[in-house]
Amino acid sequence: MSVRRSIETHLNRVLRRYGAQIVPTRILHEWQRVRVDQPSRSNWTLPDDAARYLRPDNPKLIELQQRYRAFDSDVTTPFIWTDRYVRSEDIAYFRGDNAWVWQVRGKNANVLACALSLYYLRSIDHLGLLDKLVEDDSFGSFTFTVAGRKVSRDFLESIAEIYFLDRHLGVAARSGLRVLDIGAGYGRLAHRMVSALPGIDRFFCTDAVAVSTFVCDYYLRFRGLEKAQVIPLDEIDNTLRDHPVDLAINVHSFSECRTQAIEWWVRLLSKHRVKNLFVAPNGDGERLLTNSGHDFLPLLERHGYQAVLKEPQFLDPIVQEYGLLPTWYHLLELRT
Repeated sequence: MSVRRSIETHLNRVLRRYGAQIVPTRILHEWQRVRVDQPSRSNWTLPDDAARYLRPDNPKLIELQQRYRAFDSDVTTPFIWTDRYVRSEDIAYFRGDNAWVWQVRGKNANVLACALSLYYLRSIDHLGLLDKLVEDDSFGSFTFTVAGRKVSRDFLESIAEIYFLDRHLGVAARSGLRVLDIGAGYGRLAHRMVSALPGIDRFFCTDAVAVSTFVCDYYLRFRGLEKAQVIPLDEIDNTLRDHPVDLAINVHSFSECRTQAIEWWVRLLSKHRVKNLFVAPNGDGERLLTNSGHDFLPLLERHGYQAVLKEPQFLDPIVQEYGLLPTWYHLLELRT
């Protein structure tokens, strides 16, 4: 026993130099013993039409890819979203843990953090969103059952984002609200906001990644959301000219862009006088950073967007520290 302790002590001295330590498995929770560091999905089956439609050889997807390749390279040249970033199977199982959402990877991505986040959101749920909105296992989604209900990362994040927007912009009480989601992914926030807020007039989803546009279009039609509409990248300028929007949203997207692409988008927003911009960067820091560490707030300011406020995803400091994949929310306003 003394030899084993001696070896363990020596190894720990070495490992601490690299921020690691030997910990007995008997004191770990099950979710701490299994590390997920590769794309994955749950084993739920797909609807028949989804399996046939959500394929990399779908002519509609191929057409979108051709259109995007012919568009302005400032916005379409990828920083993260290269052709190899999305696997073929992810197109059908787009709600799994993959390029669109890290469901079970990242800081605090576990069932205890889900439970903590759910109970926190329940404590502030004066709009009754947890009763209005439901989660399911569709398209490979990873869910946890907490307090008798299914929850997932994107379900809980969507509710937190809606409450931020309601606290500072009063979106729940507004009528005729028009929203633009830049980098909308597969459309998870459009799904939640349109379902929860009857005052929304139109919710436009757009993306500089063709496969995201393709998947989002399918998903919003699958959910039957008539107020939500996917706008291909090469149509977004005309759409904003004909249908002015009040609020632009960018959640975990600008962080994955080249600065040229961020500037392309914010120039477009300024041109069409979009008053408010809500940004949630990647990571749990307070600054607006790309994944490469570039601070893009000065870029937004250069085009007239001034920071109004920022606050943590969870206002309770303990929940922000230990809750599910915490980040910071930033609200900006066009001042020119």
